[in-house]
Amino acid sequence: MAKLGVTVALFLAVTVFGGAARASSVPVFVWGKPSVTYVPALSRYTSSEFAALVEAQIDEKTFTIVFAEDRLSAENLSQCKLKTQTCFKNLQKLERKSYLPSVEEPLSVLEGSNAQSVQLRADGTLSERIVPQAGGIVIVNLSGDDFASHDALIDALYGRLHKEYPNMVAIYTGKTPSFSYSSLVRKTRQAEPEPVKETLMIDGFLMVYEKFMFGQADAAELTVAKLTQATKVENTTSEAMQIQLTGAGAQVDLFFLLTQGSWEITGVRFDNQDYYLRHRVHVNQHFSYSCNQWEYYSTDLQKKIVFEEVQLQPFWPGADGTPPVSNRFGDAWYCVGFTTGGILSGLFLVLIFIIIGSYGIAWMMDIRTMDRFDDPKGKTITVSAAE
Repeated sequence: MAKLGVTVALFLAVTVFGGAARASSVPVFVWGKPSVTYVPALSRYTSSEFAALVEAQIDEKTFTIVFAEDRLSAENLSQCKLKTQTCFKNLQKLERKSYLPSVEEPLSVLEGSNAQSVQLRADGTLSERIVPQAGGIVIVNLSGDDFASHDALIDALYGRLHKEYPNMVAIYTGKTPSFSYSSLVRKTRQAEPEPVKETLMIDGFLMVYEKFMFGQADAAELTVAKLTQATKVENTTSEAMQIQLTGAGAQVDLFFLLTQGSWEITGVRFDNQDYYLRHRVHVNQHFSYSCNQWEYYSTDLQKKIVFEEVQLQPFWPGADGTPPVSNRFGDAWYCVGFTTGGILSGLFLVLIFIIIGSYGIAWMMDIRTMDRFDDPKGKTITVSAAE
């Protein structure tokens, strides 16, 4: 085989003047001659760089055999397993080889007018017998995804040819990559839209909620209604307030009372029926009340109403009679309890440790030492029963 200068020149001419698109990259193994150059495994090689590498290894007396898979990627080399062993155990045991994980169209450099193409049949035999000769190039086309059998074929064929003609270079690569990275499109994760909350605001009252439902207490699903308007019902006293919430097919009345600097909900009425105050609401005058799941039951516990993600606050005039600012909430007072199961468990354990420690300290303080000692040269100490 002549050197690859003409092939490289033709390839560069096609690339520059033909305006070819950027090619896909495949991995390449090169081994055989003792002078095979070690190259960085993390570099990406263009076709011209790979041609220069191959041309440095091949001369007019070198026989070149190329094993070309239809589809091959670096992921196949690392992920293909046969039970617990890799599919490429024969390639792996080669002591002196060069591995290039990313080369653009390596076969375009190796193919030429004098290259012999051989097909691998389904029964594992070759379509033609390969006879090594100086300057020859043989491309063995491997079809299918049985990489383990291809690895065995490569090892057996290379061993036979190397005995017949030791001056040879073997190359293992692919025609196209198994994974098309250019087709992977990064999609921006779209955030889920926040639920729209309904706002009810009048002079002296502000409320927002996400969903209002009503129905039987034991029902699997409740009826959803929308309250769209708030109306203040005039009362005789300035400390009491009644707010009426109305919407399509639903009406809720809330009764508020201001007592000693705090406000509370004294009653809830839905469709002219009183509902039980399951969660007593008693909040500082300047605070709002917030709850994720605000439930009220009828007095017979057969029906219930539910506000989800609700926050409300009634506003009263100040001590000097100034009108309140009712367009924004004060600090939120949440419906969740401040004492959780974890806090109670921790307090219980601390109490146990305190009791154990108290007993231990009491026992240590009760230890008494001797206050008199016997003198061997003097009179023996006699302790009477009275002592």
